[in-house]
Amino acid sequence: MPELIERGRTYYLRFYCGGRRKKISLRTDSLQIAKQKKRQHESGQACGIDNPLA
Repeated sequence: MPELIERGRTYYLRFYCGGRRKKISLRTDSLQIAKQKKRQHESGQACGIDNPLA
C-alpha cells in the first residue's frame, strides 16, 4: 500500500514494486492533490499499469 510522505513542502509517494521500495515525487505541495494522485496510482497498479502518474 503506497504511503504519502511530506519532505519540505513537496509530497512523495513511497511504495514497493518488485520487492524494492520506490519513492516518486508527486510535484505538489497540496495535500488534497497528493491524495488524489495517490488514488490514481493505486487504481493504475490494480489495472497493471507500471507508472500511471507518468
